[in-house]
Amino acid sequence: MPWVPRNWVGNIFLVVQFLDFQALCNDRQPQPGAFSFPDKRQEHFIKTLSEYHVVGPVKVNATGHFVSHALHHHASSGGNARRRRDLEHQDDQVYYKIAHEDKNLFFNLTVNRGFLFNNYILERRYGNLTGAKMESHSGSSCHFHGTVLQSGVGDGTAALSACKGLTGFFRLPHGDYFIEPVKMHPLAEGKHHPHIIYKRQVHPDSLKRRWASPEQKEPACGLNEGRVNLWEIT
Repeated sequence: MPWVPRNWVGNIFLVVQFLDFQALCNDRQPQPGAFSFPDKRQEHFIKTLSEYHVVGPVKVNATGHFVSHALHHHASSGGNARRRRDLEHQDDQVYYKIAHEDKNLFFNLTVNRGFLFNNYILERRYGNLTGAKMESHSGSSCHFHGTVLQSGVGDGTAALSACKGLTGFFRLPHGDYFIEPVKMHPLAEGKHHPHIIYKRQVHPDSLKRRWASPEQKEPACGLNEGRVNLWEIT
């Protein structure tokens, strides 16, 4: 068996450590192949898509530098008119970065205070009325809207919820996309929370329903598309 100098083995170990540290600093995560979805309903839905990507979003600062793997973000209640006008308040803005299709997506988001009424009551029903549970609004908002920039492609708009992971919609020059967390995935500190990004698809049956249904004149949720179109997004 050939003799290998001990210092040479040590150098190899240091190089491997350096490369691993460099990848961590650049926030590069391995792209899983056959990804396992713990939630069976979500898995069934994913199988109906022609294409999807599993990604690992991170929270960054305004210059794009890594801040945290924790994605949830809640903006505190507006309090007074002066504070509501201050869009530069620390809680009001949040930034995310996602490596998607070999390019970075950079989200610059501002809290959408008009999305929900400040004093709304949430009712959850479990079975019949006796199982109903009422919850008042917490005074914070986790719904954001703003812009998304894809390097080398261009920019677009985004509307995301950061209540539990990132859920929502964003539009780029080459198409519309949805993002949602991988449900029931075990979360660990310092680790990515995997998410799914998939492109909006319109099936032929949906097109038939669109032409057969009357057009909605009033937009839904502040979007340019009517409610009938929202049901057609699959």
